[in-house]
Amino acid sequence: MYNFNELNYFITIAQTTSFVKAGRLLGISSSALSHSMRSLETRLNLRLFNRTTRNVSLTEAGEQLYKQIAPLFRSVIEEVSALGDFLNTPSGTIRINAPSLAVENIIYPKLRDFLPLYPQIRVEIQSDNSWADIVKQGFDMGCRLGEDVAKEMIAVKISPPLKMALVASPDYLKGRTQPKKINELDQHRLIGMRISAHHGAEVPWEFIENGNIVKYNPYAQFSINNHLRKQVVLDGLGITWLGQTEVENELATGKLIELLEEFAITYDPFYIYYPSRKGHSNVFKLVIDALRC
Repeated sequence: MYNFNELNYFITIAQTTSFVKAGRLLGISSSALSHSMRSLETRLNLRLFNRTTRNVSLTEAGEQLYKQIAPLFRSVIEEVSALGDFLNTPSGTIRINAPSLAVENIIYPKLRDFLPLYPQIRVEIQSDNSWADIVKQGFDMGCRLGEDVAKEMIAVKISPPLKMALVASPDYLKGRTQPKKINELDQHRLIGMRISAHHGAEVPWEFIENGNIVKYNPYAQFSINNHLRKQVVLDGLGITWLGQTEVENELATGKLIELLEEFAITYDPFYIYYPSRKGHSNVFKLVIDALRC
């Protein structure tokens, strides 16, 4: 008979790739987790993790075990959580992974009105501009633009199409010639974005010219991966490329000026997505309905 606690520990370590982080989530010490995994590996007569002083990764056998049992454990958790449907007050936790643009301009504004109605529902959001594996990392749902959602996922639209805007402040543009062509951006100070420390290149800016997508790679003086880019451009440090929803008020009041508007690209709407599985709790369905466009 296998120790199901050990299997749960194994899944949590696989998702966090860290004994320390897994221990914090599980409420036990990393040394106790390590001892538990050695016991599991001994019984299986297989090594499940590659361990170094800094990194933990799954072996081929560990990867196979994880893929087989993680969905089963997830289903058990969902079915137990679904028992909350019998309570008068819905309760439970929903974990969401989403890019910062969607969190700040779409998801949070909808949850702001929803959460006071359900005080026993907890929502945890990780604002993440990289492409997270929501199943492996233990999220209930993720958020991406429609074209980026994997076909095997269930997708629910939560926003209108996303129009991008190239913007600068009047202070920055004072005494400078506004760009009229895309390549004239080379003559300006630019504020860029990197998805993460593991994604070394600047995120390219995309435009539409003569019906074709044109990628422009900014050589940025300043780069950052969160909403501070809007403040940086408001401070007059240069030109940046943002979702129009982020700067609607600033454009309307003249605090920012849109540039190269005729080349602006419009992307698919944002979608909430999740694995195609049955047994979702009432809390899960309530959150989906609150976010639905």
